[in-house]
Amino acid sequence: MAESTNRPGDHGPEHDPINPGVAHERRDINVFQVTAFGIGLLLSCIVVVFAMWAMFDFFYARESAKNQSNPSTLVNEQAKLPPEPRLQAEPRVELKDLRADEEAILTSYGWIDPNKGIVRIPIDQAIDIVAQKGLPSKPSPAGMDNDGYRMIPEDSSSGRTLEKISR
Repeated sequence: MAESTNRPGDHGPEHDPINPGVAHERRDINVFQVTAFGIGLLLSCIVVVFAMWAMFDFFYARESAKNQSNPSTLVNEQAKLPPEPRLQAEPRVELKDLRADEEAILTSYGWIDPNKGIVRIPIDQAIDIVAQKGLPSKPSPAGMDNDGYRMIPEDSSSGRTLEKISR
C-alpha cells in the first residue's frame, strides 16, 4: 500500500475528500545510490580526460623523437609554388584594389586610343550627354512596306491592327 503524503493539518488519506488513498511511493528511489552513481560518473569522466591527455603527450613525444630530421625537408617543400591555377592569396584585398581601379576608370578622363583621338570621360558626364542628345536610332524596316505603319497584335483583331511608327 502506498504511504500518503502529509499536508499540514492532515492526519491521513481520509482527510482528502476528492481522492482518498492517492499518494506517492517514498520507497521507489534511493537518493544516496543515485547521488553516488552521479559522482562516480563524474570522477570516471575526469580520469578518462587525463588519461587521454597523457596518451597524446606520449604519442607526441614518440613521434618527435622519430622525426627529428624532417623539418629541413618541410622548409624546402614550402618554398615550391603549386602548379597553375593558384588560389588567391588575399581575395578581399585584391577585390578592394579591383573595385578602386574600376571606380578610378569610371570617374576620370583618359585616352582610350590616342592615335584615333578616342577619349574616356566620367560616367556621370556621359549619362548627362546621352540624356540631352538622346540615343541614336535607325528607321524600322517593318514600317517601310506599309507606308509608315506596322502591325501590332491585339486579341480582338487577330494581330491585324496597324499603328503609325513615329520617327
